Amino acid sequence: MSADFQMLFRHNNDNLHVRMLGVFDGNSAHELLNLFLREYRSGGRVFVDTAGVREIMPFGSKVLQARLCQTPVPASQLFFKGEKGFRIAPSGSRVLVVPQKKKKEGCCGKCAHCACHGSHAHHDHEH
Repeated sequence: MSADFQMLFRHNNDNLHVRMLGVFDGNSAHELLNLFLREYRSGGRVFVDTAGVREIMPFGSKVLQARLCQTPVPASQLFFKGEKGFRIAPSGSRVLVVPQKKKKEGCCGKCAHCACHGSHAHHDHEH
């Protein structure tokens, strides 16, 4: 694997979850395709998280598009997570974009379930 690219993966039931980090280029696309060949479990879905991708080279997307058919992963079972997925995803695959949750105004963001709704940011906690 290139020093500019890393992949982390895990299985959850029959689904394969991949997190890409670094620069996505032709070599990165080949590494991703090889991972599909080794790790894909028939019938499962593949989720590729693009949040850690710093740069996308057009050739990487072209390699993925051209060679996906040489893996057991059907495009319909391939999901890219994040805005960058639009620049990587081969036709027939999908891109999932989840809007970021905004913390409530005045909340410190450290509450376990945000039950304070910012109340402790406005009160003195001396007892």
